Amino acid sequence: MDDFGWLSLTAIALPVLVAALHVRWLRRGFHDGGRLPSVRHVAALAGGTARVTETVVASMLEREQARLGGSGRLYRTPLVPVDPLGQELAGRLSSFPGHALRTTMSRGPAMRALWADLGRRGLVVAEGRRRLTWRITAVVYAVLLGAGTVRWIVTGAGVVLIVFPVVALALLIVSLWLGRTDYAGRTTTAGRAVLAEAETDRSLVSGAAGAVAIGGFAAYPDREVAAILSRYGGRPGKDTRTFAWGEGTDYSVSGGGGF
Repeated sequence: MDDFGWLSLTAIALPVLVAALHVRWLRRGFHDGGRLPSVRHVAALAGGTARVTETVVASMLEREQARLGGSGRLYRTPLVPVDPLGQELAGRLSSFPGHALRTTMSRGPAMRALWADLGRRGLVVAEGRRRLTWRITAVVYAVLLGAGTVRWIVTGAGVVLIVFPVVALALLIVSLWLGRTDYAGRTTTAGRAVLAEAETDRSLVSGAAGAVAIGGFAAYPDREVAAILSRYGGRPGKDTRTFAWGEGTDYSVSGGGGF
């Protein structure tokens, strides 16, 4: 292989190698040594935004800030949550009966603030940075594809000159796909280690909220309540059913986007 061939190989391999190493570093994360500040943080690391919503529901039931009907309806009580996520969920009980709670809660300011805090702690993958890395890589391959095509047209056919733009095009497509795909909510390696420690910290994951944070609605200590929550709460990722939410009005359970 001549000097041009080695130069072409380096130009093709270097961008994707640098991007892959940077993404690997992002997925490792870091930990500042501090303790997780709340059971909501544990829920986020254990099961994403859906688990956080389930944990808030469990906490409200535990503190009698909400009550659950046998048909899966959740009603407000005069007691008002003091944390932002609890206040946001309580507000949605009267405003959005029958809605897809998991979806709407995941887009709320309190949930975004929780994920931003986890990101600052290095416990979840900085998804924006990961996507930006691959988008920059795609731009590099677009430039290489253009340069390789022009050189092939000007100088004529050759094995290296033909292979170079083909490989550049393939890596451009892969980079664009990776830069567009959103894997939001992934826990870093450091985050998984912190979660393993938190799961045994009874001062952090005690009570119904702690049990649900780790194991979801099925882990709710009251078996009857757990059965109702699991039946009408839907399964994270499937979103086949939804609660009917209200303040005493008789709403029926509806199919659709799920929590």
